Amino acid sequence: MTLVFSTFAIGPFTIGLKAGINSSKITTDNPTVSGYTFSDFKSDAKSGYNLGAFARFGTKVYLQPELLYCVRNGETNFMSSGVAKSQSIKLKTIQIPVLLGFKLIDLKLASIRAFTGPAMSFATTGSTVESNLVNVDPKNYKKNIWDWQLGGGVDVGMITLDVRYSWGLSNLSDVNTNTTNIGFTNKGNTLTFSLGFKFI
Repeated sequence: MTLVFSTFAIGPFTIGLKAGINSSKITTDNPTVSGYTFSDFKSDAKSGYNLGAFARFGTKVYLQPELLYCVRNGETNFMSSGVAKSQSIKLKTIQIPVLLGFKLIDLKLASIRAFTGPAMSFATTGSTVESNLVNVDPKNYKKNIWDWQLGGGVDVGMITLDVRYSWGLSNLSDVNTNTTNIGFTNKGNTLTFSLGFKFI
């Protein structure tokens, strides 16, 4: 542990701001609503955004923690007795990715890199659930959500461009946590494009 920390500590230190757009698809792996099957559930990708700050420690191999405000949207649709049902979700979270990166190509004016790592999100006030389901309680959505991120980026001078994909490791909601429930579990996968500027 000491060796790993020292490797990043002696390298260059970079901080910056970033913002981006995302496209989230919130799916259900195991619908438990009586009378429905997995094939009845359709999920549509919806756009959102994120903004925040990042730091980078190291050069060829680097550690990049981030602090982001993220808004992710999703919609699930299905049929019940010939009647269309839907559930729209807007998740507002504080997200903390901790990424391990590798510089693949290092040119004088630009560099290309790849990175991966976990991200933890904390739900904030303002998250909403709009649904024509019965007994949907937004409080059943979890406060802490885990994702795994994988992506690549390009640095040109002080400008940094990233694209990443996040896989949901934990459910966004629980079933039967209270007397009212979401009705089925949700997981979210997200594609994100971001633009950043390094101050140091």
